[in-house]
Amino acid sequence: MSLAQRFAKLSVRAKAWWILGLIIIFALVVILTVGSNYYNNFSQRLADKTNHIIVLPPIKPISFSLGLDLVGGTRLVYSADVGNIPESDRASALASARDVIERRVNAFGVSEPVVQVNKSTARGYQIVAELAGIKDINAAIKMIGETPILEFKEEAPNQPAATSTPATAEVTTDSGTSTVTLTPTETSQNPADIVWQNTELTGKYLKRSVLQFNPNDGRPEVALEFNAEGAKIFEDITTRNVGKPVAIFLDGYIISAPTVNEAITGGKAVISGQFTVEEAKLLVTRLNSGALPVPISLISQKTVEASLGSQSIANSLKAGLIGLLLVSLFMILYYRLPGFLSVLSLLIYGFTVLAIFKALPIWLALILIVIMVGLIFYTFNDLKIFNGTLALLFAIIGILLFVYALKPVTLTLSGIAGFILSIGMAVDANILIFARTREELKQGKSVSQAVDAGFKRAWPSIRDGNVSTLITCLILIFFGTSTVKGFGTTLFIGISVSLFSAIVITHTLFVVILGDWLEKRTWLLGVRKAKAEGAEVGESNK
Repeated sequence: MSLAQRFAKLSVRAKAWWILGLIIIFALVVILTVGSNYYNNFSQRLADKTNHIIVLPPIKPISFSLGLDLVGGTRLVYSADVGNIPESDRASALASARDVIERRVNAFGVSEPVVQVNKSTARGYQIVAELAGIKDINAAIKMIGETPILEFKEEAPNQPAATSTPATAEVTTDSGTSTVTLTPTETSQNPADIVWQNTELTGKYLKRSVLQFNPNDGRPEVALEFNAEGAKIFEDITTRNVGKPVAIFLDGYIISAPTVNEAITGGKAVISGQFTVEEAKLLVTRLNSGALPVPISLISQKTVEASLGSQSIANSLKAGLIGLLLVSLFMILYYRLPGFLSVLSLLIYGFTVLAIFKALPIWLALILIVIMVGLIFYTFNDLKIFNGTLALLFAIIGILLFVYALKPVTLTLSGIAGFILSIGMAVDANILIFARTREELKQGKSVSQAVDAGFKRAWPSIRDGNVSTLITCLILIFFGTSTVKGFGTTLFIGISVSLFSAIVITHTLFVVILGDWLEKRTWLLGVRKAKAEGAEVGESNK
């Protein structure tokens, strides 16, 4: 007999105890994940007091990712010049610029930068970068760069005579390597001597760049490789410019201007000049992170002090604890025993949400989400309200929660507000269930029948309210700015987990405590025994 068959033959109460054991293990895991620092401190003190007789295994701490308004940092606002970009391409160009800045900042080790594009009638397009933990504005500006644009230009027609100081560089073709003439990095050529015109080839076609060293003299070089489309454009440019220079510009400055001896196929080239190793490394990093398709200029800079963030965290935690305490008191005083059960499920809910806010290891995130979704499937099937639509809904929610659990959710004040609001939404589901249960008890049903009917009849209201809110959260996440996205993200996670806590945990606790003792003490459920009996007599007379 398989384990599933043995489990199916158990009584309802025995099944509930097994489910409760799984929930307790789940709760311990999320509590230790959230409070890993407290656990490690406790285990260290315990080991010291017992002369290392009792040594608990340590837990790798996972910290929360705090936003700019909580931990302090730098906020930079750039103006984007889109005058030379067609109207239809501006949105994609700015989205590419935002992604490039994010990659560029990530390459320097800044965790969870917030980069967004704003458009206003008066100021045009702006790119806002919020770098949490970065207090040196100059370092932040250097990270992003004023106008990090890679361009390839060719001579305009009717050129005046030009002179320049030659240097050597290499251009790699499919057939080999040839030496050509180019201007050095710090070009001595007067820009007025040559008028350059733009070509179609820009940094967006760059596949990758690699630091390498010239085998002849050991000088650092930067090897370029374009994608298929860029290789075709590069071939066209070199074909029509045989015997002429093609200039490479980065940040508006000429890096090199090699003379093309023959058409270059394969989309590969090597830039060499007066580079130091560090300059070449920096150039490779910037090129690999991407060159911005639009020029940007810094128009505003601001440093947020950490003291402001500490005060914000303290105030937010205080507000959250007070709110949780008041909600718990209300639930216990008004709903009594069910209210106490809801407080227990609410505590597990809170730790679960906080655990998902952290960047969990993939194995841990998978286990937690599988347990949550699996118990939801089991409980809804046990309540006989499970169907294919619900299976699809909870599968999608589970996938999204798994994705969020793999990367840290950057907590800002708006994000914390979304989390606190989701606590109220979680309690709201329990209130609907308990109110329905009371109505069933007043109609003379037994406690077990009333609890079962209360969950079934409350579910449509819970479903409609929560699904509509989840849809709103997704709209905020996909179409809102960074602050709005943070609010929508934490609210989405909170509401998704509340469906697990309100239905699975509360229902399991109810089933475990059901029995004759509760049938005789219906006042614990907020219904006087006399009233319940009177309602039962009235029903029988009818």
